[in-house]
Amino acid sequence: MPSWLGRQIVILVPIALKKKIIYLFRLESGVGHRFDVEFDRPPAGGNLPEWTRLEADKCPHCPLGNAPGAHCPAAADLVPLVEKFSALSSVDRIEVHVVTPQYEARKHTDTQTALSAVMGLILATSACPILGRMRPLAHMHMPFATETERVYRIVSMHLLGCFLRGEPVGLDGLDEFFSAIDRLNHAFFARLSRAVQRDASINALLALHSRSMVASMSIEPEMENIRAWFQHTPAGDSAARSSE
Repeated sequence: MPSWLGRQIVILVPIALKKKIIYLFRLESGVGHRFDVEFDRPPAGGNLPEWTRLEADKCPHCPLGNAPGAHCPAAADLVPLVEKFSALSSVDRIEVHVVTPQYEARKHTDTQTALSAVMGLILATSACPILGRMRPLAHMHMPFATETERVYRIVSMHLLGCFLRGEPVGLDGLDEFFSAIDRLNHAFFARLSRAVQRDASINALLALHSRSMVASMSIEPEMENIRAWFQHTPAGDSAARSSE
């Protein structure tokens, strides 16, 4: 009989690490900043600034109650970013290095574009019940996506969500989705305008807002372009048919 029979066998199963995406910034002055965006992070605590209070500039459709001392979870998560970059202009140049579990990306760009990318990720992974609808996109994060890529990802997220929830699969509901994000962006603009010294963070949020609005308006035209991808005839098919 094999010697290992009758012994206790222990199988080691790797423990899944918490998912996070790292943003590394290098300013032209040589100053560097690092932000680790953890997807399952605890609520922000400590001595949070006044502009993060929930009742101040609260989104009109926010479902959270005004408990004493409550803070907007999305605003609280942005405090470290705003404190580091509030004094920068949106046109200042910056080097960005994004590290995800699957890939790395680098871009030399303006502060507004860089902050917009990490801000979108932080907001989508926050405990905000409205922005929580964006969390599936965060899991497939593309820091510098084109307009076509953004539409493809948003529509794919929406349709797959319908399928997984057992709902009719279609584009119904996307207008309501964009409307909810639009209303939130307007309220959030008022928050950040009280928090920053210059325009980098404000313009980063405006860039996020404009991208969501452009995406909502470009769904149909971009879908026409994307539809052509699925109608493409594979190479060799015409020749094969002509020889039949």
